[in-house]
Amino acid sequence: MKQEDKDDPRVEESPSALNFEYNINRYGVLFLLAIIFAALAGVFSSGLFSSVSEQNSTTTINVNYDRFERLMSESEINIAIQNVRAERYIVSIGDSLLENYQMGDIRPEPDSMYSKSGTLYLIYNAADIKPPLSLWVSVTPKKPGKFTNTIKVNSEPEITFSQFVWP
Repeated sequence: MKQEDKDDPRVEESPSALNFEYNINRYGVLFLLAIIFAALAGVFSSGLFSSVSEQNSTTTINVNYDRFERLMSESEINIAIQNVRAERYIVSIGDSLLENYQMGDIRPEPDSMYSKSGTLYLIYNAADIKPPLSLWVSVTPKKPGKFTNTIKVNSEPEITFSQFVWP
């Protein structure tokens, strides 16, 4: 080495490394902002794009739920029954909901309940309840993925709805 090189304090930098760092700084902030806005919008859990309301074809059953769920995070499904005339309401919850979710509280508590062929039946006496009947079911996803669930009341057309569970 020459004496001149020893006195030169400059550092040789790689242009490709500088370009890489610049691009990470430039696009990394945009990527993080996209994740934050998606979370605020409800893409990962409850929020603007997550809350959904579905009705059956005769508009007698209305289900409110979150389209996006997080694994092992509790949420609630609201089932509203209106304009159904019967001595008792038999709410049947399909096997997909029972297999993929841990059932929690059911409010109001049913007068009786049983399970048959993978379907849970909740029975409410109509004389005990003023219409419309609003049920709240707490559920906790047990595994990630997309699940299609069904709910039916008496002989009314069933409601089918889908939820995506993030890992």
